Amino acid sequence: MRKIGTLLASVCVLLIFTANAYAVSGFSEINNELFDKAHLKNITVPGTLHYKYKKESFVDGAREDTIDVIVTNIRNTGRKDTEFKFFTGDDNRPYMDRDNQQGNGIFVLYLEFDIHEMERLTGGDWPYFQRKIRWALAKGADSKEVEIDYQGKKVKGIQYTIQPYINDPKSARYSLYAGKYYIFTLSEEIPGEIYQVRTIVPDGKTWQEGDEFLTEEVLTFTGFEEK
Repeated sequence: MRKIGTLLASVCVLLIFTANAYAVSGFSEINNELFDKAHLKNITVPGTLHYKYKKESFVDGAREDTIDVIVTNIRNTGRKDTEFKFFTGDDNRPYMDRDNQQGNGIFVLYLEFDIHEMERLTGGDWPYFQRKIRWALAKGADSKEVEIDYQGKKVKGIQYTIQPYINDPKSARYSLYAGKYYIFTLSEEIPGEIYQVRTIVPDGKTWQEGDEFLTEEVLTFTGFEEK
């Protein structure tokens, strides 16, 4: 029963994230890149997108796990069916399959996981954090071109960074996480295009690469395995 309840709650969050994102599509480059783009267009055969999750936290310690996106039923339209193995063992989160998809839903599910973690860690309400992220994506992000190491070669990508809570007048309620960074890295040269979703809770008011942090969570694409 607990898994059924979790599944229904996750479906609700997923629908809210997706519906609201599409409602403001076109407002920003990152919004278009994440929600409107056909990330799966470069997958032409059934297979599995493999992602590795890694966490370092002053609260919860270290943890590693995996997430798989299984792509099936390649249609003539370019759309595919997808199912998810989101974490393993006791940490597995049940998600419904998403059929007839163009986009790679991994980042939406990961954000759903993230806002529930924010709720757990702060005592806040997940819909509040969901709205802040959605609004930040609609407003736009800092972006830069990057190089990604993929299968022994460098490929071009683009990286977007948002801080959805930084100017929130209510952030005193969760001050430790007010400066949290969300970093999305995409590349058209890798299967599924979503290379990495990374969050950083800085050890200070600001953070840049190489600085100390309180918490880092990283979801990174590791490869595509044909069926």
